[in-house]
Amino acid sequence: MDSSLARLDLNLLAVFDMLMQERNVTHAADRLHLSQSTVSHALGRLRVALDDPLFVMSRREMMPTERAKALAGPVRQALAMLEQGLRQAKGFDPATARRIFRIATPGSVEHGLVPVLVDRLYRQAPQCRLEVCELADNNYERELEKGELDLVIGFAGANHLSPRLWREEWFNNPLVCLSPLGSELPDVLTPVELVSRPHIHTSSWGHSQAMVELWLARFGVERELGVRLPSFMAVPPLMATGRYLVVVPEMIGRHFCRYYPLRMHQLDPAIPIIYLMAGHPLTAHDEAIGWFKSLLHQLVFDLYGADALGTPAQRMLAK
Repeated sequence: MDSSLARLDLNLLAVFDMLMQERNVTHAADRLHLSQSTVSHALGRLRVALDDPLFVMSRREMMPTERAKALAGPVRQALAMLEQGLRQAKGFDPATARRIFRIATPGSVEHGLVPVLVDRLYRQAPQCRLEVCELADNNYERELEKGELDLVIGFAGANHLSPRLWREEWFNNPLVCLSPLGSELPDVLTPVELVSRPHIHTSSWGHSQAMVELWLARFGVERELGVRLPSFMAVPPLMATGRYLVVVPEMIGRHFCRYYPLRMHQLDPAIPIIYLMAGHPLTAHDEAIGWFKSLLHQLVFDLYGADALGTPAQRMLAK
């Protein structure tokens, strides 16, 4: 065995991993639930064992040396695999498990599906919880590798997720147009009819809105944007003015039409939006994440039917 490896123990590697994340002894100690002196002592042992300072103080934070940078990836991967192995050894029983599932998701899923998802999670895994953050233009490899997230809900064709992540199609939810109740627009809108009024543009980073622009460009027409919004929250009161149209995923359209005086129109030709799940290979066999994925698939099957599921295999399985 290499002599430097013989002088290390798992606790020292966990301290090193946290210091790489936080670049601050106090913050690392807080996250590890250890005293600052314990973390400082562990860092001293690491420096002796590896014959390298590992971290050097700068004006703002502790900067890793080249040796520390080279170690960071293998140590994080080793710890993640150990954490995964320990979880698998215990097994996952949703009825008794205590776990927080952390996901990044677009605003449409947060608005249209998360309330139903939370209810199902509460009924099937009463001691598990859900934490949701908004999807951003990020490759998410680091967050998933470090365990800060379990899954990312993204869009097929958005091309921002790391190629190292596994991906699995979740479901298709086409875009629809909403108009004020009483509008004289037909039930199905062509591109020319869709640009007959100013539009509300939802989301500061909106894949669905980009798809609308590409769709209109195919037919040589442009829409006028009346309002840009970072989310769906202000859509109903703005639509109540009678001045605007808005294109949203069908799940959002159905929700708004249920509670507000709005009318839903299909688009011709249709604009499909395919949602996918993505995760890190380190957690591909995590039983808890596998169960959570099954919960997500069952949810959209119950709400939208087998035809909405992502792949033919999933549609057959649901039947």
